[in-house]
Amino acid sequence: MRCHTLMLLLFCVLPLPTTALAQAPEPIVYTLAMPAPAEHTAVVTASVPTGGRPAIELFMARWSPGFYRIENYSQQVVEFTARSKGGEELGVEHPSDNHWRIATSGAAQVVATYTLRCQRASVTGNQVETGFAVFCGPATFVDLEGGAANPREVQLLLPADWPHSATGLAKAKDGKPHHYTAPDYDWLADSPIVAGTIRTDRFDVLGSHHEIASFGNVGAWDGALAAQKLQPIATELCRLFGTVPFEHYVFLNGLRAANGGLEHLNSTLISTDPRQHPDDLQWLAFVAHEYCHTFNVKRLRPVELGPFDYEKPPTTASLWIAEGLTTYFADLALARAGIATAPQWLALMSAHIRQLQSTAGRKQQTLADASLSVFTGSMSGVGGDPRKSVSYYVKGPAFGFVLDGRIRTATDGSKGLDDVMRLAYQRWSGAHGFTPAEFEAAAAEVAGTDLAALFQTGLRSTDELDYTEALAWFGLRFAAADEDAPREQRWALEVLPAATPAQQDHLRTFLAPSKGK
Repeated sequence: MRCHTLMLLLFCVLPLPTTALAQAPEPIVYTLAMPAPAEHTAVVTASVPTGGRPAIELFMARWSPGFYRIENYSQQVVEFTARSKGGEELGVEHPSDNHWRIATSGAAQVVATYTLRCQRASVTGNQVETGFAVFCGPATFVDLEGGAANPREVQLLLPADWPHSATGLAKAKDGKPHHYTAPDYDWLADSPIVAGTIRTDRFDVLGSHHEIASFGNVGAWDGALAAQKLQPIATELCRLFGTVPFEHYVFLNGLRAANGGLEHLNSTLISTDPRQHPDDLQWLAFVAHEYCHTFNVKRLRPVELGPFDYEKPPTTASLWIAEGLTTYFADLALARAGIATAPQWLALMSAHIRQLQSTAGRKQQTLADASLSVFTGSMSGVGGDPRKSVSYYVKGPAFGFVLDGRIRTATDGSKGLDDVMRLAYQRWSGAHGFTPAEFEAAAAEVAGTDLAALFQTGLRSTDELDYTEALAWFGLRFAAADEDAPREQRWALEVLPAATPAQQDHLRTFLAPSKGK
């Protein structure tokens, strides 16, 4: 999340025996209708197999993975009813604000129907307007309490003048328009859906098909230019991690009055100001951040971040990796892809350091504690009290720069933080995530030296970061600036006028394209 689940979906799937296929569970089928878009509502129908139980309990999530804030989506639910497949009305109890217990009366299938208020222009909430709709899984779909292995289906019933829908979900095999499938609730929750009038621009990355699905106030938005700019950035990030983990990826690009972006396994929902231009470096860095998340946090993840309890959010000390290093490598990708110049990358890096060094809270809160307190101390890592706290979005990339410099110095340039991420991805992008100790040990393994003191200082103390080693390796310095100089002139990285040929080569090699897949 820039303002960001790993599911147990990452195994090699082997063919099931015929008998197992015959016993495959029935799908839970949702229909999603917008009969009156001007009222900003949607009607959801969930057909749920009961498995012969006398009662089933449905719940709605309280939070969205990647956005670290309790949001209690059930507050937007109205008019919840249930019936059997044959039409018999069934009793519904409401034991808590986000739970509904339904007496099945022996029915093999329960059909629950509820109306959603959809007026939240955000990357985790639902929005229905006269020209488009956005649906986020946790805020939209109820699920069986206790989990269910059933596959999921979603059928959109769109207004007659709404021709399009876009999502990371797979299209149903029946070929019906706006009909999608997911292997389970986790996939469904991790795949936002957009419908209405959508402008689509396409590009390929190493054989993987990518789409930019722009909706809302599209106006003069240049989607073709956006595709042209994003293609080399996406290619660089795939090469950095040495893999393309999907066949199809979708940028759900909302040109609307909303903020932020949220990562998903093979899509992202982003908010674009209609006044922005697709070659704006800040916009490209923002989108690169969300795309980088498909590797770092959606697959390579802290052990606490999946599988998820959608009612009880997790805490982790590793958001400096999941978010801070995502920012670090997203910014680098712009330079390595040839989208940003070296001075522009220095400006991006300088901005993180400048913000950190201008925040009094850096002396009050450690980087690890900033991660652990995310649900109580900020709006998903943003907007905390700068006098008392530090953001992992800010100190994370700054510490990444320091760590990268240490590794490159220790290995005489043969290794860097890139190698740590690739090693971590190889080890922990499957069913199990990493612990802080495991990630730190992997970094030390790559560096070939003990990094315990560096991690202690950078993560678990409020001591100032020491940039000296990184500056020396890359041949950089902070430009001199008087105390009364404009803020943007402080902590500004620049190339040493007397940088040695070796230092110049270090920086040039660092900003060169990755040599992965």
